[in-house]
Amino acid sequence: MIALAALLFAFAGLAAICAAMAKHQPELAGRKLIAWEQRALRLTGAGGLALAFACAVAGQGFGFGAVLWTGDVMLAALALTLLLPYRPTAARRAAAGAAYFAPLLVAAWLVLTLTSL
Repeated sequence: MIALAALLFAFAGLAAICAAMAKHQPELAGRKLIAWEQRALRLTGAGGLALAFACAVAGQGFGFGAVLWTGDVMLAALALTLLLPYRPTAARRAAAGAAYFAPLLVAAWLVLTLTSL
C-alpha cells in the first residue's frame, strides 16, 4: 500500500515538473505559465518526489526504500513519457488522480500500522 503511494507521489511530482517546462505547458496547463507559477510547479514536483522517497523509506527501510524509490521514479517517468506525447489529457488526469489518491493511501497505511501496534 505504501509502495503504491510512493509510485503515485513520484508520478504526480514528475508531472508537475514536466508541466513547469515551457514545452509542455500548452498541453498540460492549457496556456503559457508565468514565472511564479513555473516556480511553484517545480517546488510542488520536488515535494512530490520527496514524499515518494519518504513513503518508500517508511515502508521498506532505508536500505531497500532508496532502491524502491529509484524504481518508482523510473516507472513513473516511463509512464509519463508514454502518455504525454499521445494523450496529454490522460496524463493530466492521471497526475491529478495520483495526487489525490496518494495521501489517502498514506493515511490508510498509517491507520493500519498504528492499530496493529
